[in-house]
Amino acid sequence: MTFEEFAVEELEKPGMSMLLTCIDYRYANRIVDTMQRLSLSGSYDQFILAGASLGACRLDWQKVLVEHIEGAIALGHDIRRIVILDHRDCGAYKNPGKLKIPKEILEHGLPSDVLPSVEKACHQDVLSKLIPMLKRHPVIARMEFRALLLTRDEDDELKA
Repeated sequence: MTFEEFAVEELEKPGMSMLLTCIDYRYANRIVDTMQRLSLSGSYDQFILAGASLGACRLDWQKVLVEHIEGAIALGHDIRRIVILDHRDCGAYKNPGKLKIPKEILEHGLPSDVLPSVEKACHQDVLSKLIPMLKRHPVIARMEFRALLLTRDEDDELKA
């Protein structure tokens, strides 16, 4: 499923989504352009961390993410789900130590020539640790979670 197909399916649901995305400049325009093109601009807020899901595993960054969600809700944003948009070829996943990611989350970075299936499994492993951490926060416990690993290009299928 492409990000565009995902956006149509997921973000037309009632309530708003909080998109957790990476700082990587290669994806910022794609995300915003897609949301505008699909007329979904008013249906999401966006929070950006280096490494997206990986960055949110740092407790200090996670605290800020949770505080932003709580603040958005206090301001009347009807956030019902968190959509985590990781991407392939992520510098944070290659160098987790440089971001001070706890070793129990990801001890060794991914090599540049990693198979897509290995890369996807690594992201899924991080998500399996992050989501229970986030669900410990009362405001987030009731929210739905979705995650997607963005491809590098439209024709970059997650194979092999």
